[in-house]
Amino acid sequence: MKMTKKLVAVLLAVMLMAPMAVSAAAPSPSKSSINGQVAESEVTYNGKSQLPGSLVIGGKKLYLNKDFVIDKKYAAKNSDCYKIKIKGIGKYTGEATVYFTIKKKAQTIKTKVSSKSYKASKLKKAGKSFELKTKATSSKITYKVTGKNAKKYIKVSKKGKVTIKKGIKKGTYKIQITAKATKNYQSATKTIKIVIK
Repeated sequence: MKMTKKLVAVLLAVMLMAPMAVSAAAPSPSKSSINGQVAESEVTYNGKSQLPGSLVIGGKKLYLNKDFVIDKKYAAKNSDCYKIKIKGIGKYTGEATVYFTIKKKAQTIKTKVSSKSYKASKLKKAGKSFELKTKATSSKITYKVTGKNAKKYIKVSKKGKVTIKKGIKKGTYKIQITAKATKNYQSATKTIKIVIK
């Protein structure tokens, strides 16, 4: 009977010690260091302050506020390249440098008309005129007329008023509108076609 009690006691002791041994044997998750590493990230200008939401360091994709944090003083708005310091958190430790680029946004040119068509016979004695009413992000807009003898018969004012002189010959003429690039927007062009039948 005594032997049985001793055996039971030993078995209980072994069962209690087993989980502790397993727990002690299990290694703690190791952290990866990003210290001194350099990464690049880019977004497109959107008119708001931005920070890189994710980036790749050492072949691994890291996410903001999960794997790294950034001081809010680094928040960038305008198109440019910014040097940002990040700090690893969670599974990552150390500090790294990120070159964060905000690219210029594409610019769109809008006009009241995209093409015009006239009969040459109607323009023998009197000319025609119309307004382009150009709208773009950039305030610097230029107009260029192309086509055979186009400059002789077609004039475009700085405000976008198009004047077609009488006697213009049959053919296809084009007005190229260019909106100059700005700090945050790319340059843009649009072509207006004028057909004289």
